[in-house]
Amino acid sequence: MRRLEIILEKDKQERVSALLEGSEVVEKWEVKTIEGYVILNVLLQDEYSTTLLQELEKEAYHRVIIHPVEGTLPKVDLPDTEEKDKISFGKFITISKEELYSDVDEPVSLSVNFLLMIILSSFVAGIGILKDNVAIIIGAMVIAPFLGPNMSMAFGTTLGDWHIIRKSMLTGIVSTLITLAISFFWGMFASGVGDITMDPDLGMQDIVLALVCGFAGVISVLGGQGGSLVGVMVAAALVPPLVRAGLLFGGGYYTDALNSFLIFSTNIICLNIAGIITFYLAGIRPGKWWEKEKAKRKTRNAFLIWSFGLVLIIVAILVIRKLGGEQ
Repeated sequence: MRRLEIILEKDKQERVSALLEGSEVVEKWEVKTIEGYVILNVLLQDEYSTTLLQELEKEAYHRVIIHPVEGTLPKVDLPDTEEKDKISFGKFITISKEELYSDVDEPVSLSVNFLLMIILSSFVAGIGILKDNVAIIIGAMVIAPFLGPNMSMAFGTTLGDWHIIRKSMLTGIVSTLITLAISFFWGMFASGVGDITMDPDLGMQDIVLALVCGFAGVISVLGGQGGSLVGVMVAAALVPPLVRAGLLFGGGYYTDALNSFLIFSTNIICLNIAGIITFYLAGIRPGKWWEKEKAKRKTRNAFLIWSFGLVLIIVAILVIRKLGGEQ
């Protein structure tokens, strides 16, 4: 459930009260304040909070503060309706767009903790790959914060928000460069780089894996469930091939390194394609109609660009395989 604390001017109270009458509100109460402002508190179910927030966003009210509700005493008795047994995609969305802003912003901040986790996960993954130890590689996936930048990129693209897109791109590029730099210099001096288990040639199953990770990542974020387990799935598609690419480049095994880096690049593209599709189908849109049209164009263009990039990589892989077969 959610508690919305709506702070507004007194002359707008009647308009908001009428809006609340048409919403699936469980309870509401009013707290009057000084200086011409009124505070309305509304308790409602998660799936209805998104709809109400969309209506409130259409007009310039003073402030709406969203409070997740862990529980109430006494327990809230929800009314039985015929719609209760119906299943719709929107029922799985238990978090509002406004809360998503906060959720996608924190994981893409280049904080000291974020950078440390990137560095540590790179070292752990490198040790696991050189020792050919799956358990250690899984440990690197657990601590690698690669879910955030990809989900926030897809979220910002769907909304047409250049601030989020730029921030996500910067974080993703910095994360990739740090991981590559660590593994590259490590590969220059490490022994036995040529004996590590190589990434297999990119196949359809790798593309399907990345798409599934993208869909699962967005659904977990939309459901307000956090991204720890799904983050491991995303890291599984990104961390090992990226670290392996750096080690092999440093060790002088350029063909195998290129194959690993192509796998990493393909996974990035597929994650963003899946993220854009899922956010769009979930109804994530800007509040203003003119912003919706702009965001729709940006979403379409971004989807086409990512798709074109995926096609180019697949063509490059086919060409490399053909040249390798002729030799």
